[in-house]
Amino acid sequence: MKRFIYIFVAMLMVVTTSCKKETPATNVDNGAKLVGEWHCTPEQMDVDIYVEFCNDSTFNLYQKIGEGRHRCYSGTWSVKKNTLSGTYTDGTEWGSSYTIAFTDSNNMTLTAENGSNEVMTYVRESIPSDIIDGSITTRSAEESEAKPIL
Repeated sequence: MKRFIYIFVAMLMVVTTSCKKETPATNVDNGAKLVGEWHCTPEQMDVDIYVEFCNDSTFNLYQKIGEGRHRCYSGTWSVKKNTLSGTYTDGTEWGSSYTIAFTDSNNMTLTAENGSNEVMTYVRESIPSDIIDGSITTRSAEESEAKPIL
């Protein structure tokens, strides 16, 4: 009888552990983590970037290369597992998709998947109103002399 109980308990443990659905880290909802405002100042470039990822899968990118004012680009974004991609309002796709990595809720790294292996580190930070109000709005990624980073 004891042997039967041991076998039954062992089978029960196997069944309950095999039915558990563990969520691997790659299936964490990176889209939800991404929503918000982010700032990036890459050390290797004379660039200042703010980007807002909205709940409705739209984005606003404020980018300044060198001197002058920020330019505003907008469009839509999507995340599949840990890959971020997007399209500008005029239908032009971003220059690359990006692998997303979050070190915590306020820091993320985007690594270009276009072969350049460019890595950009973003910090969760509100976009200053003077940048939003003073930016040059562009209708497309193609009409600007300075191509957007994303």
